[in-house]
Amino acid sequence: MQLPSALLILSTLLLTSCSEVEPAEYTYVLPYSAFGPPSMSGSLLGVEWYQWQPHGDSRPKQYPVKVVVYRELAKSEVEKAFPVNPAEELDYRYVSYSAAISYLDKNIKDVEAMEQEGFPMGRLAEELNTTKALIQSNLSR
Repeated sequence: MQLPSALLILSTLLLTSCSEVEPAEYTYVLPYSAFGPPSMSGSLLGVEWYQWQPHGDSRPKQYPVKVVVYRELAKSEVEKAFPVNPAEELDYRYVSYSAAISYLDKNIKDVEAMEQEGFPMGRLAEELNTTKALIQSNLSR
């Protein structure tokens, strides 16, 4: 009887089509500055200027570098959805959800400790908390 094999093929097709995910559902894009000053975020994100340049501009300049936080996707899928393109000045940094949350937790704690020691930290802890909340609310599963 051919029915069981037809059902097997149909279920396989359904499962493979359901396993494809839309990157937009599993990513959240933020500006580089959302992760704090470059002296803090550089170890996670790299330099604040375009990654294809050997150094930043000698005059102060804002580079529109974006950070793509992703969850439940392979980094290669995220890179395909958000490709770096020097010709169009599109520069992305890719950070997994767990790496972003770990980074933010550690740096929020460090900034709050520095504030308690009397260092002027401005609104940095609040800004990092806001970034963390945005990531969690947009990528919670």
